[in-house]
Amino acid sequence: MTDAADPAFASALALARAAVAASPAGLFADFDGTLSPIVRDPMSARLAPGAADALRSLARRLAVVCIVTGRAAADVRRMTGLPDVFVAGKHGIEWLAPGESMSELPPALASVPDELARLLAAVPDLPGLTKEDKRLSATVHYRNVADPSAARDRILTALAPALARSAIELREGRLSVELRPMGAGDKGTAVRALVARYGLRGLLVLGDDVTDLDMFRAAAELRADGAAAAIIGVGGGGEVPAEVAARADAVLPDPGAVVALLSALAASPHSTR
Repeated sequence: MTDAADPAFASALALARAAVAASPAGLFADFDGTLSPIVRDPMSARLAPGAADALRSLARRLAVVCIVTGRAAADVRRMTGLPDVFVAGKHGIEWLAPGESMSELPPALASVPDELARLLAAVPDLPGLTKEDKRLSATVHYRNVADPSAARDRILTALAPALARSAIELREGRLSVELRPMGAGDKGTAVRALVARYGLRGLLVLGDDVTDLDMFRAAAELRADGAAAAIIGVGGGGEVPAEVAARADAVLPDPGAVVALLSALAASPHSTR
């Protein structure tokens, strides 16, 4: 149940409303498992029903609505069909601003694509394993391998020698391994930068995985500095990682509940720009 009669949902909605009431305000949401249900084929992911309408409405009402994701920004723009929503892709190191078709890329990362290609080539080609090369970052998905635990061990073992002499770092997600440049930024640095860019006084942050903890920490630090911030965890794949639940102010069960929350915010009679 995802309405005001459910105490957990009502608590999350109250927190979210208080955060976006501090104008100017922004929304920062992960994509997979938060706005989109987890699917077997990562490239077939789409927004949960109703999410597009809620995000469009909120983009007109808030100073910024941003999808903060490990995916390439152009892929998320294509998957969502929302040109007026900001996308911070590849864990925040690639920005695609509303109305723009070309992303902003740091020039210091020119050698990263070749390095990622070398690392991905070291990963064994297991049945069910997917390698997602996003040019400035990469993800190895082992969700569909027959033995995910054994696949994880093989992936980490294969990557260890190459990573030892690389400027690429490894982070683990939910049944996936993320590869990205060291020191290039993360979801948290993207949130901080966009809060400064738009002069935000309020922010709502939603995420479901350990890769979202960077933006949870950023929101908590901004709140300590005086911003109104709400941090909402999501059970994207049916279960919220313990670290995510521990850092969140409230937890929603799935992307459907996120849509209900965003729709309720969009239906508010007051502008929050």
